[in-house]
Amino acid sequence: MSARRRFPISLTMIVRDEARVLARCLDSVTGLVDEIVIVDTGSVDDTVAIATSYGAKVHHFDWVDDFAAARNHALSHATHPWRLVLDADEWIVDREQASRVLADIGERKPAFVGSIDMFQVGPDGSLDDSALPQPLPRLLPPHVTFEGRVHEQPRPNIDTFLIGLLVGHDGYRDEAKARKEGRNADLLIAALEEDPGNAYLWYQLAAEFFVRGMQSEALVYLTQAYNLLHPAEAGPDAPLQAPWWHRVSMRLILALIDQDRLEEAVQVGELEASAWPESSDLFYVFGLAARRLALSLRASDPARAEDLALAATGLWTRAAELGDRQEFSGALTARATVLAAQRLVEDYEMLGNTAEADRYRRLVAGEQIRKAGV
Repeated sequence: MSARRRFPISLTMIVRDEARVLARCLDSVTGLVDEIVIVDTGSVDDTVAIATSYGAKVHHFDWVDDFAAARNHALSHATHPWRLVLDADEWIVDREQASRVLADIGERKPAFVGSIDMFQVGPDGSLDDSALPQPLPRLLPPHVTFEGRVHEQPRPNIDTFLIGLLVGHDGYRDEAKARKEGRNADLLIAALEEDPGNAYLWYQLAAEFFVRGMQSEALVYLTQAYNLLHPAEAGPDAPLQAPWWHRVSMRLILALIDQDRLEEAVQVGELEASAWPESSDLFYVFGLAARRLALSLRASDPARAEDLALAATGLWTRAAELGDRQEFSGALTARATVLAAQRLVEDYEMLGNTAEADRYRRLVAGEQIRKAGV
């Protein structure tokens, strides 16, 4: 395969005790890449034997509580210009599409970072496509490496493009989360001791609690991240927002709602609506905050409650009609347009407006048909 590609592709992985899932990953990439480089960080199960059976070049690295260091060690052993990075609990979902994507990549000069489309596995073990896949930078040219103890990111920052490679991930299932319990949080805390003003690290620490449903704990760290990203002294020369800033805002609103801090949730929604005018996700959760606050004020302030209820309908209408955009994915477990349309169906049914209820019911049905490929 490498002889036919102008720019061959190495797969690089770091592993430790991944015998349960490694074969699935390697089965999915066999014949699609030109080289498999695996760095083992101390397995005591059959991980190394499985990797060797697939023809991987296996190297060893003493774990130093630093994911970037381990990934960069793997990258250093890659002999090809393109480096595709996967974890053992990930796999190529569609090999035919992947073959076309990687054939195209192999003819392109390695001068950009490629983002894969990451799908999570649902509770029943099947691939969950109810939410948009999250874009993750995983195809690197030779001059790009990783930075960060945990939730590492490519450096330097260069042009990044979606490449259309569909990848599944089951690392957020309950049993997988249990195996990783505390590990990432410990690394993030250590990193924050070195760099306490790093908003990205505060956000990732919050995310560790958020995905486990520990919203009260997450809220503390989300607030810190948000405040660092929105300093009071920021002026017209404030830096442009990075895509992950959107997830900070989204999860902050959701955590505030969960903790019944509804006035604050609405305030954040009002601030962020102008920052993310194309995000259906943002307008959907802003609508949730407004409706919950309206319900809480029905007895004490009925006029304001009515205004907030109408505002929620307007926000969900905007969300439903904006359309979903992948750069805003990652905070909701389903597509914002569908979630908003479902709320609107309920609203218009309650108002007796069957025409509008049917309109949004068709939007939901159309999305379900699209997902099913009918």
